[in-house]
Amino acid sequence: MRKVSSLLVLILFNVVLIACSNLTKNTVREAGFVIKNGVVADKKWTEDLRMNRLSWHHEMTLQFDLMIGNILPQSGFNFWFSRSEQALIDKCSDFRIVMAYSQDTKYIPYSYLNDQLKNAGFQKIELTEFKANLLQHPDSELNSLRLYQIYGVCRVEKSSKPLIFNFPGYSEITLN
Repeated sequence: MRKVSSLLVLILFNVVLIACSNLTKNTVREAGFVIKNGVVADKKWTEDLRMNRLSWHHEMTLQFDLMIGNILPQSGFNFWFSRSEQALIDKCSDFRIVMAYSQDTKYIPYSYLNDQLKNAGFQKIELTEFKANLLQHPDSELNSLRLYQIYGVCRVEKSSKPLIFNFPGYSEITLN
């Protein structure tokens, strides 16, 4: 019995040691992010705004966080856009909402993201009205979205070119 418990302690020690040594690496985590339901003026809708979430970590510290997603034409979330914003979006063959956060812009600056979006054929669109509505949503405070840059990106020409994010020191990530 003593031999078995000693073996279990040794195995547990090795697992902890391996886990701790893994903390020195730069990692990219993929997940989803959801904003549930919405309201503007006299309109309410019960649907989810789903986004892809990519998070760049150095050890246990979040260095850069990106949420990017589409809003379908029939979605209630389109009510959050002003008429002028909607007119710009209507000209896009591929439109996406972008929410980006950098913990330290000296480590991973926003320009890295913006350059890669531009290289994929996207142009930045300011979304003042959409951003104002989003920041009033209850999930905004819960997720500290005021710390994020929030804007849209538009690709006018049709393209099947995927979005590739490659920050120095991290693995490359591809989104379609």
